[in-house]
Amino acid sequence: MRHFTDAFSERGSVRLQSSGANPVTAVRTLDVSHPEGHLLLVDSRSNDLKVADDDGQVRRTIGRYGRGPGEFTSLYDAVFLPDGRVLAVDAGNSRASVFEATGELVSDFAIRGQDPRSVVATGPSTVAIGGLLAPRRGFQNAAATYTLDGSRESAFLPADSLILRTNLVVDQVWVATLPENLLAISLSLTPELHLFSASGAHICTQAAGLPGWSQLLPPDEPVTSLPAARAWIESATLGSVMAFAQGRLYRHYGASGDGGTGWLAEYDIGLRLLAVYDSLPGHLVGSDDESLIFAGEETIEDIPVYMYVQQVEDGS
Repeated sequence: MRHFTDAFSERGSVRLQSSGANPVTAVRTLDVSHPEGHLLLVDSRSNDLKVADDDGQVRRTIGRYGRGPGEFTSLYDAVFLPDGRVLAVDAGNSRASVFEATGELVSDFAIRGQDPRSVVATGPSTVAIGGLLAPRRGFQNAAATYTLDGSRESAFLPADSLILRTNLVVDQVWVATLPENLLAISLSLTPELHLFSASGAHICTQAAGLPGWSQLLPPDEPVTSLPAARAWIESATLGSVMAFAQGRLYRHYGASGDGGTGWLAEYDIGLRLLAVYDSLPGHLVGSDDESLIFAGEETIEDIPVYMYVQQVEDGS
């Protein structure tokens, strides 16, 4: 275990205003446009997207709460497409929506039989969406690829049976893109990490344990109240956002309760575990080619966002 700042240096930071015009109320995930460096912020609390410049100033809001076209009721993730447009996935409406960079709705398609939780672009007109699909032939896949007209091209990664044994209480699926048209996929519930081709062909699984991981298991007694269910979940470790930067894949994980300890696992492109870091500057929310991006502790006034790059080791 290494201290995060022994291996990483802060490259920059911005402060997202939490009040006034276009306030940012929460940052679930973010994506970065190339080459402009604009930040696409998934504001899960207000159920909309914010586009901020590299100074943290919000330039536009995309979407709003609702069930109509271009609206969200449970916004989970969004990504810049290669042509600069934006695609967002909404679990409440079971829908993916495509917007122009200026915010106008272009099209949408229903995500039938899948609970969308995360999305990455895999090509000019294709995306991979993480989230459980309706069971077929006795098993349940956890990811699928789609074209922008809504056609599902493939479904893959049979979900760990633990998800079903715990009554879908934690069903988050995370996806990250790697070079050479590869996808890294993980379930929040388990420490395993899976490598697939962009078309859904399984390549390998990293099953090594992670330091500090306390596995959530089915309760001995049924959880009959919300406080009891919350206490049960908070006793466990859960995986979170994954991001690729400087040739390495990173996965945030930690205790799910308030104030719980967080760690960052570092992998090479073949999913070999290289290091684990503690004392993180915040919660991992995304990356660009060079930096890992963290959201710090929220205040009434703002949300700090930090960019960190890995230091060059002596002799390397």
